[in-house]
Amino acid sequence: MVEIRAAIQIKYESERPILIPKDLVKLSKDKQWLQLRPTSQPIIELLTGQRPDKNASLSGSTAMANLIKKRNQSFDQPATPAEQLFDAPEPGSGKKSTRKRSLPDNQEEEVAMDINGSKVTCLMSGKRPRRCDLTIQLEQHQIETIIKTIRNDEDTATAAQKPEAMAVPPAVVQEVEAIVNGREPVNTRVTKVLQVLEHHGLCQQQTLVPSQVLCHPSNRGGQMVSHFDVWAKGHQLLVWRNQQLVQESKGSLAPVSGAEGYLSLASSHTTAFLRCLEHGTTDPSGKAISVPKTDPVWSAIQTGWRWHVVASSVEEAMPSLPQFFQVGANSGNAIGRATSELEAACQIAIQVQMGASLESAIQSVASGEVACRQSLPAIGHYVSRYSGGTSFPLLKFLSHFSSTYGTTCMMGQDFMEALSHTTFPDPGNLYPLLRTALWATQCTSTKQQDGFARLLTRADVQRLSSPQNMESVRTAESMLSDSWKLVQSQLPEGTSTNAGSNHLYKCFGKFCVRAILFLTKKEKLGPDAQQKLESLAQILDLFTQDVSKVKQATPAAEAKTIKDAVSAQPWEATLLQNTHIKVGDQYTLPKEHGAKVYQLLQISNEGGTMEHRPVLQAPETVFVPLAGLGKWRVSRHSMPAIGPADIITRGLPSSHAMAQEDFQKAAVVTALHQCYQEQSVEDLELLCMASSPQALYAKKAIASKKLKLVPLGSISKVKTGQKPPKLAIQAFGHDWAIGSWKQDLQFQAEGTIVPFFWCRTAEGEDEGNMVLTTIKQGPCTVPILHNPAKIQANEQILQKVEEEAATSASAKKKPRKG
Repeated sequence: MVEIRAAIQIKYESERPILIPKDLVKLSKDKQWLQLRPTSQPIIELLTGQRPDKNASLSGSTAMANLIKKRNQSFDQPATPAEQLFDAPEPGSGKKSTRKRSLPDNQEEEVAMDINGSKVTCLMSGKRPRRCDLTIQLEQHQIETIIKTIRNDEDTATAAQKPEAMAVPPAVVQEVEAIVNGREPVNTRVTKVLQVLEHHGLCQQQTLVPSQVLCHPSNRGGQMVSHFDVWAKGHQLLVWRNQQLVQESKGSLAPVSGAEGYLSLASSHTTAFLRCLEHGTTDPSGKAISVPKTDPVWSAIQTGWRWHVVASSVEEAMPSLPQFFQVGANSGNAIGRATSELEAACQIAIQVQMGASLESAIQSVASGEVACRQSLPAIGHYVSRYSGGTSFPLLKFLSHFSSTYGTTCMMGQDFMEALSHTTFPDPGNLYPLLRTALWATQCTSTKQQDGFARLLTRADVQRLSSPQNMESVRTAESMLSDSWKLVQSQLPEGTSTNAGSNHLYKCFGKFCVRAILFLTKKEKLGPDAQQKLESLAQILDLFTQDVSKVKQATPAAEAKTIKDAVSAQPWEATLLQNTHIKVGDQYTLPKEHGAKVYQLLQISNEGGTMEHRPVLQAPETVFVPLAGLGKWRVSRHSMPAIGPADIITRGLPSSHAMAQEDFQKAAVVTALHQCYQEQSVEDLELLCMASSPQALYAKKAIASKKLKLVPLGSISKVKTGQKPPKLAIQAFGHDWAIGSWKQDLQFQAEGTIVPFFWCRTAEGEDEGNMVLTTIKQGPCTVPILHNPAKIQANEQILQKVEEEAATSASAKKKPRKG
């Protein structure tokens, strides 16, 4: 495969040549145009002659602003026709037009402006052409004119520097904090804060593309973004947190390049989704999404949009301000995801750590778009009692565990109140680890209803506090406490969330989920349903085994293995640089091979051999050069394979118990309906029904054994070991209970009328004219009522009391004292 690419370099005088990114050069009207994006590093270096800092921008350059203003004035000025019927008015006479021009969709227009006697041609486009970046014709003389104009500006030297260099005056801090603590709506306060910062040069509007933006670590209470949510909707420390987030997503987030210069507090999921599209990553299910280059989404990826960029010195002076901006952003985003209970708890904890009172922290969170508003008092109580102290380590664990292994759903007010306020009959223990385990387990719930987790309920939490369960609960709390201390002792010093803690948190989280599902007897509903859990001691052993495996897999353990990189062969060096590549493992490359799964068969100095084995087709082999192996990602899916014949046979409807039971139930229902049609009497000349009370009467005399009543109704299988009810059909070795449909007791056409269920039971032993017996109908033995003796006309039809019931009733009667 041969690729030919053309690149554009611009060299000014004796300076080093600048390579222009291809997305800044466009072809329109048979001409090439250069987009002078003020945040582009190559453009800044070309125009200023200085190597810019990472967060540099020309948005604050006076010369750049004057050039855009002059271009817009030329664009707004209407064209003068060649001949006019009336003389043009003199300058300054008449009413001045203030109307601003616009362009139709997808239309572009050339605009010429004069700069110090030189003509520079600009390209205008978009629905708001006056706000687009300065785009000039890619021509030597015009570029030189722009460079000289920019460099004559006094602000040019500082424009290439970080805006963070400016300190925040104390007066500005006081003014901003007064607005933040005000009582106005949160969006109004956010707007006012941005206006104050812009006025003092601490905030500016810039056009940024998604590849320049990462997620701020304070976003969503420290949870940042969820790779599930990214696909459902789309300096060292900060970059590392994003790299860790990418690693934990297992390929569902775009990698961190290290060239990003901005951290987002709003539109983070949208930005992350656009980065995923740009890098060709897959969604959490492993599905690759291809978007045509003609789709408008690529305009956002390549051109970007306007952002409010706040200097980092503002965060240093006011550490709680990012949290405030994030709350406001959630309130304003129409398609944003409202704050969940765990995010609200993390936001409350962060503000408390920064010196806010618990009440003010709760009020601050409530001012945003909070889906759990009714649960905030319970959440605040939980944060103050059960988070592990002033550093909130247990809350940090929940945040990390939920964002990595949890599902995106709400907990619900009932569950949160039970979690926070349930009292255990043990005055010496508040059971914080058990509550943590309950929350972690609920986060993994795959059983959901209307967006709320339904794995655990209020009743489950309250049942654990009952006296009969306290022995098991005390044992679980003790084990969880000891395990948590072990996790804390093995966390690298100085941080509670890093690459090593991910494995330890995973082990502790599995321990929590297993313990809670065992205590609530819901093991089959959990993600680890195949693991049979017999005791808490067994669950503790599994935790110990998981931790020991983690120790062997941590980066620290790998670093202790000595590798000879000097004498390593090329293929060995490739494996050392790409630790995820191993012979025998399975990989995918969605951008080139779609969703196909390949296995690395062998590797040599020339490259590696990948093989895909489709079902009932010849294997597909791909040879990958050593330089291309790093692009392949570990597959979370297995190679296509034909299922074992014995398992498939057991699963076929003719053999599977589920299908057999359904067939048997259908046969029982059919037999009951046939029995009713053949045996039961519905003759209204012979029978009549009465209401208040419900009763059945004979209009005419009925000879003995001529009246049969069949209990037609719903059918359900009686569980093994349970005592069958009186009305039950025996068939296929099981009992099948007969339930009554809703009867139309008041004759309002709101139910059925089955004569059997209108025949009441007699009160006395000698009363009644119908007895319960059985009849054979196909494979079933069906219970029915029939009359052993003649029933007189106008007589009420009553079922006789069974002998066992009558004997039991008479035995309960106490003799009167004489």
